[in-house]
Amino acid sequence: MGLAAALLAVVGALFAATLPGGEAVSAEALRRHTFFLGDDALQGRAPGTPGARKAAQYIAGELEALGLRPLGRNGTWLQDVPLHGTVPVEASELVITSECGSGRLRLAEDYLLFTGGVQTLIPRDVSLVFAGYGIVAPEFDYNDYQGLDVAGKVVVVLTGEPASADADYFAGPLPTVYGTPEAKQRIALSRGARGSLLIPSALEPPRGWSDLRREFAFEHLSLPYTLPRHLSAWVRPGVATRLFCGARWDLEAVHAMERDHTLRGFPLEARLRFRGAFAERDFFCSNVVAELPGGDRRLRDTYVLVSAHYDHLGVGPPLDGDAIYNGVIDNAIGVAGVLEIARVLASRAEPPRRSVVFLFTTAEEEGLLGSLYYLDHPLVPVHRTVANVNVDGLANIDTFADVVGIGAEKSTLGRTLETVAARRGLRVSGVPPLARTDPFGSSDQAAFAEVGVPAILVNEGLDWVHLGPEEAESRYAEWGRTRYHRPSDDLAQPLNFEASRQHAQVIADLVLEIANDPEPPRWHPGSPGALAQLRTRAEGR
Repeated sequence: MGLAAALLAVVGALFAATLPGGEAVSAEALRRHTFFLGDDALQGRAPGTPGARKAAQYIAGELEALGLRPLGRNGTWLQDVPLHGTVPVEASELVITSECGSGRLRLAEDYLLFTGGVQTLIPRDVSLVFAGYGIVAPEFDYNDYQGLDVAGKVVVVLTGEPASADADYFAGPLPTVYGTPEAKQRIALSRGARGSLLIPSALEPPRGWSDLRREFAFEHLSLPYTLPRHLSAWVRPGVATRLFCGARWDLEAVHAMERDHTLRGFPLEARLRFRGAFAERDFFCSNVVAELPGGDRRLRDTYVLVSAHYDHLGVGPPLDGDAIYNGVIDNAIGVAGVLEIARVLASRAEPPRRSVVFLFTTAEEEGLLGSLYYLDHPLVPVHRTVANVNVDGLANIDTFADVVGIGAEKSTLGRTLETVAARRGLRVSGVPPLARTDPFGSSDQAAFAEVGVPAILVNEGLDWVHLGPEEAESRYAEWGRTRYHRPSDDLAQPLNFEASRQHAQVIADLVLEIANDPEPPRWHPGSPGALAQLRTRAEGR
């Protein structure tokens, strides 16, 4: 037997083991669920479409077959989530006036909208102000708005965040939440700005405009009761230079300052007005929710919540003749994993001590809307929810020797993951610096952490059994470049369900460990989550 075969035999032996008192995760069941949810017949499962309704019905049927308890409306498995959808149309008018002249920018050709609706209206010319990266981060003693008056104006900000090699300063090479357009917009509005324009950083790899147009081609969704979101747009690089006409520094000088770490904000001479035109609709979609009641009289009124989003992008601009964005890895396979975890835990002769809630969210791709709605309208008390274990994708290329806990450093969930991983002969590694956006803040676990629930997302690491580290990193990065949020994330791609089974088994172990531990997970001292948890408990949510 060769070395690779021997390693495979060891891994197979380890993962054939069951959880004590229960069954093992089934690769065939993962395949069955994934092939149903990722099929073209579901048309990419966009919220508010027949495909999404079919997906929700399928998940509900599987939960019912397991004998779980429904937590939705009127004894069903469904929690109705109201959504408001907007799509900008060509009649929208964004006009820039500067020393270079006055002209209307073309929607999709010159700019793309992050937000929609009547709240974006700016009927008269307002001034523009350049505000660096648009970040205020007191913990890093960083403030791009220092000395700037942006009240009633529109800010122009660079994508990304300050470059750093220090893990204690903007997380070093890893992205943080401060680099997201949503965070930049919130900070701008908190300073009194009317809106924000995003322009490319000189330090980030250039984004192809055609790729950005495709990403922005889908309906923008929001919860109808949330606060208005003012104008927020991405401006094409060739157009961005016009914003700096007549200013003290032009865009080339700004990029030079960025490279030299001497970036500063300053008023611009350009002015802007915007009148949007949108196709709009209001509709309901559904979270799917079930409970496995706990077996311990003292702990069963506390909950471990396991989540996965079942939505994806739906039908959009075609690539290579395919217009269905199936979302197989993102996140049909993650839903399959949670369904299997539910089956494994429900099969145990002795149930977990705590109750386990299984939450399948809608509209995650549009800003974690399903999880935010659930937390605004919880079906079990949030202050009694001791942890959230989120599943957003499963390993699908190769079996592995290490796992990554995204958010593990924030709470004692990191130690719990180390314990369960060691039992399976696995190491826990740090987050590889491959992500383009904040890996913790970009999926449902972030919503739970925001209200004080210790949360974690467990991914496979890059120490793969059959492929070396360089090949593993290359394959991982290639998937992100060629399949993420593209029609090619479909059932035609190679899928290794043995790797998926290994991944789901680790998560099942973790959920059971948390559910049976009499001590709930704890945030580390000084964490924002710890303060949020105190607030949630005080409110009795």
